[in-house]
Amino acid sequence: MTLYNFLKLGFRSNLSKVLGLILLGVSLHSCKDPVVATPNNPVVDEGWDTVTNFNGLIVPQTGKLNFKVNYSFDGQPIVFNSKKYINAANDTFTIAEIRHYFTNVTLIKPNGDRVNLQNYHLMDASVANTRSITIDNVPPGNYVGMTILLGVDSMKNRGGLQEGALDPAWSMFWTWNTGYIFYRINGAVNNGRSYSFDVGGDEHAPYIELDLSTYKVKSKVPSFELMLDANEMFQNPEVYSFEKDGYVIHSNTDPGVNKMAKNMRDMLKITSLMP
Repeated sequence: MTLYNFLKLGFRSNLSKVLGLILLGVSLHSCKDPVVATPNNPVVDEGWDTVTNFNGLIVPQTGKLNFKVNYSFDGQPIVFNSKKYINAANDTFTIAEIRHYFTNVTLIKPNGDRVNLQNYHLMDASVANTRSITIDNVPPGNYVGMTILLGVDSMKNRGGLQEGALDPAWSMFWTWNTGYIFYRINGAVNNGRSYSFDVGGDEHAPYIELDLSTYKVKSKVPSFELMLDANEMFQNPEVYSFEKDGYVIHSNTDPGVNKMAKNMRDMLKITSLMP
């Protein structure tokens, strides 16, 4: 046998062994059922279940987020129609109504990636059962921040006839051209006048960013308690005065709407995050 034939025979022998191992691996793999996430049998990420050294929030497997929103004015609970409040411009007034959207809750990972949960809820501060919500199908992961939109994103804002919280029947809608009212507050002023502010418009959408990195919570169903301070609409970074800036905002071009929308970006705080 020549050296060439000897090497050729060895190559064929080794090749047949390699092919045999590959076929065996395929056969064994095909015997396993694929893992499919369902509401009753979610995919569990064992990595997140075993992590102990972390900051922020860990959802170890597909879960839910619970939110409860409370309302205050400069730290005082809101009493509708009777209690008087004073803002930074020294306006004295009562609050008759606060209604707003609570949408597009977006979780932020340590690397900056964002997960938009695409929720759409309408809250009324005087109606308790609208102030507590649950968002389903939260992906597993470690989250160190969160954004919430007190309004409607631009795609839905001009998306035509819609249902649920975005149904125009809720009276939080201007026209097909101008879209939704994101946030409404109204009441009476001490000088005998009334005020009515409807904030809206894509350019005024109040996105609020919240830090989760100071927490250390791991839960499949974590619960957030939030405080919305209506006083922040009238201050920081600018002082809003009824007399100077207007008693009425009923369109996205009214004087004062840009100032108020800027102020709203810090009006929501986390007061607790519990497993």
